[in-house]
Amino acid sequence: MKTGVNKLSVASTSALVLTYVKSLYEEGLGKAYLSHIDFSQVKGLADELSRITPLFREALLIRKRIIRQIIRQLMTQHPRPQICILAAGLDPLGLQITEYFPNHDLAIYELDSANMREKQEIYAAIHFNDERLHTLQADINNTAQLMRTLVDAGYDPQQPALIIFEGIMHYISEEQFLSIMRNFTGNTKQNAVIMDYMEYAEGLPVGSVSKATEMLDTMESYIGSRLQQFSRKKILNLLSLLDADLIEVYDMQAAELALNGQNRVYKGARKGMLEIISFHI
Repeated sequence: MKTGVNKLSVASTSALVLTYVKSLYEEGLGKAYLSHIDFSQVKGLADELSRITPLFREALLIRKRIIRQIIRQLMTQHPRPQICILAAGLDPLGLQITEYFPNHDLAIYELDSANMREKQEIYAAIHFNDERLHTLQADINNTAQLMRTLVDAGYDPQQPALIIFEGIMHYISEEQFLSIMRNFTGNTKQNAVIMDYMEYAEGLPVGSVSKATEMLDTMESYIGSRLQQFSRKKILNLLSLLDADLIEVYDMQAAELALNGQNRVYKGARKGMLEIISFHI
């Protein structure tokens, strides 16, 4: 594939999410990066989900914005020399982090089991060559391979790290989550994790449950498997098994307020299905 001539044509949840959040990449390298991706294979699904509820797009935008805000906050409060973006997909978050911290002595590792070679080709096509960013192919559920790949690329388990776990909990089991996270735990709890998860649709206001259920059914039909949902209590119970220390947790209403200073979308009893949580392990 000649990325400089042809666009990467993909059908994946990563590409689907990017179709909704293009407004986050309206300039610079992020805009150039997205110009090399052909989203035609996910356009039909994106249109269908938008028909069901416009809140899908709003939730994804808020999720991405608040995760980026938390990254900047945690790195400002206690700079860490390493950032691991697990199941990074096509999202150019690693690229954005290099722009957030142009002068930091930093190693950024983005890993996934697919599209990493193509991602590197896009980086080359837009002349992005920041040596701090390492794009690696590894299956995060194969924890031996995950850690071997990280260490071979220069990751030091003895040094503090920030772990980004965005958009992953919907697709893995509780046991897989614990197995992955235990590779980053330590007695000093020097590592921080930022992640999101999806709450049960039944917890939404009555008028929103049917649309949320239809959206879930549509997504599950597309990916061919069930999406995992959690209560906040269940997530906190999982973190207790890791002896994690909670930093902060946001529902969509709280995240929108933190980002914008007011609630335009998530008002009243409307909390949304997505929550974002950060913790030390």
